[in-house]
Amino acid sequence: MEKVFESEYRFLSILWEEEPVASPELVRLCSERLGWKKSTTYTVIKKLSGKGIVKSENTVVSALVTKEEVDKWQSEELLQ
Repeated sequence: MEKVFESEYRFLSILWEEEPVASPELVRLCSERLGWKKSTTYTVIKKLSGKGIVKSENTVVSALVTKEEVDKWQSEELLQ
């Protein structure tokens, strides 16, 4: 798994809470909770899709990994 940056993790936290979620709703949530613009949200969706962490099909976004998997991987990465 590729490194998940803090901003990506905050995005994923919203996604894990709400998934599966339509991308327009995700844009609204990220705007409210993170202060992000629409373009920022779509950029992060694209980056995380490329990393194999989320998927977006027919404007519905869902995670391909769990919070526990990311937390475990991040902890192991930190120890190395």
